[in-house]
Amino acid sequence: MFKATCTVLASLVLAGCAAPSQTLQPTACARLQWLGSTTIARDEPVAGATTGGISGLDYDAQRGDYVAISDDRSAHGPARWMRLRIGQVPTGSRAGPNPWHAEVTEVHPLRDAEGQALRPRHAAAPGQPVPDPEAIRLLPGGGLVWTEEGDLGRGFGPSLIRADGQGRQHARWFYPFKDEAGVPGVRSNFGFEGLAVTPDGHQAWVALEAPLRQDGPRASGSSAGAPVRISLADLADGRLLRQLAYQPDAAPATLWAPLRRREVNGISEILLDGPGHLLVLERSYSPGHGFGARLYRIALDAPDTLAQPSLARAPQPVAAKELIADLSTIQRGRLDNMEAMAWGPALPDGRRLLVFASDDNFNPAQANQVLITAYLPPERCAP
Repeated sequence: MFKATCTVLASLVLAGCAAPSQTLQPTACARLQWLGSTTIARDEPVAGATTGGISGLDYDAQRGDYVAISDDRSAHGPARWMRLRIGQVPTGSRAGPNPWHAEVTEVHPLRDAEGQALRPRHAAAPGQPVPDPEAIRLLPGGGLVWTEEGDLGRGFGPSLIRADGQGRQHARWFYPFKDEAGVPGVRSNFGFEGLAVTPDGHQAWVALEAPLRQDGPRASGSSAGAPVRISLADLADGRLLRQLAYQPDAAPATLWAPLRRREVNGISEILLDGPGHLLVLERSYSPGHGFGARLYRIALDAPDTLAQPSLARAPQPVAAKELIADLSTIQRGRLDNMEAMAWGPALPDGRRLLVFASDDNFNPAQANQVLITAYLPPERCAP
């Protein structure tokens, strides 16, 4: 979520210090094509909650709208999920060259098993987890599944939550990912960021944002760091079934000498692309460069790392990844803090809508940005 770094520094980056994006090698087929972008206004609170912190997004094909989740820890309103309307402005209106519009239409609190709204840190009882929502998906049979990063200071690792259609918790599973000495290995604020549910709704892939402590260092401007774990969980009982290792890129190097080692890069979202592949969104931040995001495609047949307590002591092959696009070259203008990604409806020409949304960290210098793209299936790029 990049709260500690980005909220403080984003206003400096937006003052005109952003550097050009890295140049990509030309490809014969553009797999991701820009259709438009817009922002969600946060001027007027909806249902008593400030619009912002969008960290997860999913498409509801039955209703034709989207659900989203905010990573607000009940500071700007109750921990919540929302419904969004994202679409084109009707022809003939004063839409200009970019006729897209996005707005929040409904706000719903996330609830515990007793149906109570989740409490913020200052009001939570001892032993009660404090929410830090990050990703959300709809279940095909009804209901929601969402993730949160955990509250290590209170003894809780990241968790996976299954809820009904009103957001009331049915089941919650915690994953401390302990090392060989039994010490939780998840880094604070680098827990579950990515979530992808299988079409039958029986399983879910969950992705950490950064490596476990026992696996090695995080990505920096000088190194890609250690691999990050992406795990497959059973949504009936929460068991982890298998796992793969994913190697993120190095972060863009910090340009400002007083702010060395503030750069970050990691997984911000994942999405199933057919039965055997995942799309992985890597999101970076570096003072002087600002935000960046790259979309990769990986195969799910990588070796299983679930039984390995430490990838540093027993290195494992990582999933091969294919670059689909650098979003900074897709978005026309400044790219914000992209954390959410969802399929939209199929397009008439065989492409599929792929929508991204940003987490503004409730920072006035950032925006609730929505990027609308068309994704070209790999078979359409075959020679």
